[in-house]
Amino acid sequence: MDCPVAREALSARIDGEREPVPAARVDEHVAGCADCRAWYAQAVEQTQQLRRLAGRSQVAAVAASDRAAMSRTPRPLPSISTCLRATLALTGLVQMGLAIAQAAGVNVGTSAAAHHMMMGGHLLNESTAWSAALGVIMVVAAVRPAVAAGLAGVLSVFTAILTGYVVSDALTGAVGLDRILSHLPVLAGTVLALIVWRSARPSGPEPRSDAAPVTADVVLPDKASRGRRRGHLYPTDGSAA
Repeated sequence: MDCPVAREALSARIDGEREPVPAARVDEHVAGCADCRAWYAQAVEQTQQLRRLAGRSQVAAVAASDRAAMSRTPRPLPSISTCLRATLALTGLVQMGLAIAQAAGVNVGTSAAAHHMMMGGHLLNESTAWSAALGVIMVVAAVRPAVAAGLAGVLSVFTAILTGYVVSDALTGAVGLDRILSHLPVLAGTVLALIVWRSARPSGPEPRSDAAPVTADVVLPDKASRGRRRGHLYPTDGSAA
């Protein structure tokens, strides 16, 4: 076997192709030919280097395409549910601020005589505690929407009753405009709690689309009649009676 034929077979071996001559004959020639051994070693080294370079270029190309795709992808905007919960949390903080101001003795829209009477009585403490509790629960409902169901029920009843009192006291001049405006966080919290509760409520299961229709026609055998349809099933291992 001459060297060109052996080197052609060795080149096919490196590429994973079928050798044109038997591999045993090629190995015998390489064992006795120093030039072919050197050529084969150099060819193997060059092939490995080319494969390593090709692998690195593919990795770099994939990384560059991923970076380009990430740069083109717009950042997702916050959802409506997230905005509603953030607004509910902000409303709760405002309500807590009003409670802290009332506890500090700030007159929020009541008459001077009524404010003086409330400052030394238990009624002010109850009103302050209730306002602070509403603010805290609003913030909790914003973090955990499942709490919004109970908050929405309590605030709905409280807002309905409070509206009646506010209208009555406004007609008699017992409260001022700033006191009426101080109830806006409660009203806003009621609306937001209802919306957050409805948006977080799980939807019911949808009917299966692959179910067979009830009115599907059934092919009966000869001399058979259609029996009466029942709405329940009987066990198959029961007695015939």
